[in-house]
Amino acid sequence: MTPEQVEAKVIELIHREPFVPFVVEMTNGQSLEVLHPRLAINGGGAVFFGPDGGLVDFEFKTVRSIRLMSAGAVA
Repeated sequence: MTPEQVEAKVIELIHREPFVPFVVEMTNGQSLEVLHPRLAINGGGAVFFGPDGGLVDFEFKTVRSIRLMSAGAVA
């Protein structure tokens, strides 16, 4: 995905009604779970609160794919 495609997809997903959690898969193999729509976009990347309450940031250029979480995956 291009950085522009990643940004557009993230914006689409955080504004989806009802919100559906999604996973951002990074080029290094890491998976980031976005469990709520409180996400800030900051010039080529984004930051959000992770499952443990800590801040998680990522650059759009390092995203491999984005997918919706399965219905049973969220506790």
